[in-house]
Amino acid sequence: MDFERFKKINDERLNCKEMDDATVVSSYRNTGCGDGYRIYLKIDEAKDKKIVDASYTTTGCGFGLVSLAMATEWVKGRTVQEAEKITVKDIEDEFSFPPYRKNYPASAVECLRKAVADYYNGTGIKPEDRISRKFVLEKLAKDKQLRNTNLRQIILDGDNLEGVDFSGADLSHAFLCNCNFKNANFNGARLRGAFLNNSDLEGADLREADLRWTKLTGAYLKDAKFENAVYDIGTRLDPRQTHLFEVMKKGQGQDIYVDKSNKQSLALKNKE
Repeated sequence: MDFERFKKINDERLNCKEMDDATVVSSYRNTGCGDGYRIYLKIDEAKDKKIVDASYTTTGCGFGLVSLAMATEWVKGRTVQEAEKITVKDIEDEFSFPPYRKNYPASAVECLRKAVADYYNGTGIKPEDRISRKFVLEKLAKDKQLRNTNLRQIILDGDNLEGVDFSGADLSHAFLCNCNFKNANFNGARLRGAFLNNSDLEGADLREADLRWTKLTGAYLKDAKFENAVYDIGTRLDPRQTHLFEVMKKGQGQDIYVDKSNKQSLALKNKE
């Protein structure tokens, strides 16, 4: 593997950005490792449906970032019809992955195909649900709290949100990594499928929150309150924190997170 190029792509974060004017925004979850990906495609619908720009965001590691960078590079300038035929080989022609990391380009292909399926089927993240960081900061400046606010799929990375009241808010599938949530109030909040990796949650109130399939690995949880929070098989804590499950409630039945990406990708095969 070309380690120098690997480092350069990660340092420069090639194509890693939110896109405000994207034609389609697609969310994908790697059920193998739990990483979250988001693909943004800007499509010239008046001319051959050519992809004029492509980007991504991810909660994953450097290999996930490089695979998504190569996938978005490959589709730029191609039509949607060409993009739906992307293969692992196309990505590996752009960057050679070591044998034990071949799953990353495979996931990037699945993710991009899902974005194309979402475009055809109108099943991507709806414009009204594309909540921006700017919206959050403006609302905080005005109201001083975010109680009962729709923040689905919001992307916040490294922000200082110490002591903020998120009680009752919908933060489903949000990217909330590396943030300062010290003494924040998430009581009754919906955090299903959210990523809180490596965030500071010291003294935070997560009582009665929905934590099904929530990722809390690397989070600092000293004095955080978890009583009656709901968890399931997909909830992730560090091994030293698993005692917190004792004060939480297990979700009823086999309430396991299932990504619909496979169904949406299969829709491509049935499309005429």
